[in-house]
Amino acid sequence: MKAKMGRKIPRAAVPALVIILLLGALPVFAQAPPVTPPAPGVEYVLGPQDVLDIAVFGEADLTRTVTVRPDGKISFPLVGEILVTGMTAPQVAEKLTAALKVYLKNPRVTITVSQARPDAVRLFVYLVGQVQNPGAYELRTGWTVMEAIAQAGGLTPKAALRKASLIRRATNQTQPLDLDRIMLKGDQSANVALQPGDVILVPEFLNRVLVWGAVRNPGPYDLNEGARVLDALIAAGGPDVKATVESVGIIRQTADGKREVAATVNLNKIFKSGDESQNILLQHADIVYVPQSNRVTWQDVLSYLSGFSLIRALFGF
Repeated sequence: MKAKMGRKIPRAAVPALVIILLLGALPVFAQAPPVTPPAPGVEYVLGPQDVLDIAVFGEADLTRTVTVRPDGKISFPLVGEILVTGMTAPQVAEKLTAALKVYLKNPRVTITVSQARPDAVRLFVYLVGQVQNPGAYELRTGWTVMEAIAQAGGLTPKAALRKASLIRRATNQTQPLDLDRIMLKGDQSANVALQPGDVILVPEFLNRVLVWGAVRNPGPYDLNEGARVLDALIAAGGPDVKATVESVGIIRQTADGKREVAATVNLNKIFKSGDESQNILLQHADIVYVPQSNRVTWQDVLSYLSGFSLIRALFGF
């Protein structure tokens, strides 16, 4: 099945769909890099052996690390013993703040769990496919798709940004994720909040080309397999009014890593006489360049593109 043609990836994009046969097996084969210190998941409830980092803003003498005792309490200067078992870290911070108001003016307390107890229930999300470090990651309070991908080291250059999906195992539902909107355009309305067990799938693009020069919307596009020059130009909005349509270049990387003009296309022959021999089949990582003037030499164009950092970001070379 072919993907929808003309999926635009913005110029700042940075980068094979892993088929999951048994989602229940994910904790076995998708091991996360060790998290130091471990961060408990959503609404983590404290218990004996949890290690807490407590900081009081502006009071260095009160900043310390404490361990929850077997009786569920901690000891803290000025305040004494506090029962914390069964509470969350923010709740303990509020309780400690209230107790310190007797001694300090406007105390500000922050508490983080630097080490979870061995028997703590740890909740995970899973990232599969074109992320730098696929695996299982312990869910943290307030995590969204963006935070999870960042924790996995970001996307690879081969990520199909608009073809990702979120599998919500709790409801057995799958929803599309537009990582173009989330990661590159900063559209928070598309940045889904995560739940325990969620799986983020980021597939590999199939056919990405760069359309550049005198077109209405220059940039990289993920196209159908079998896409041709006209498909790429249509995806980019077509040539603009300054385009020299008689000499559109197809720039391709050779086996030795260099780029060359593989062919030049006269669009007028396609439009006016239906010459389909001009509508060349494209390959992954081709650059379709539409010049503004026939006075520009292709050597100048190749020299210009050789220093174009976007190409490495898009194609990985």
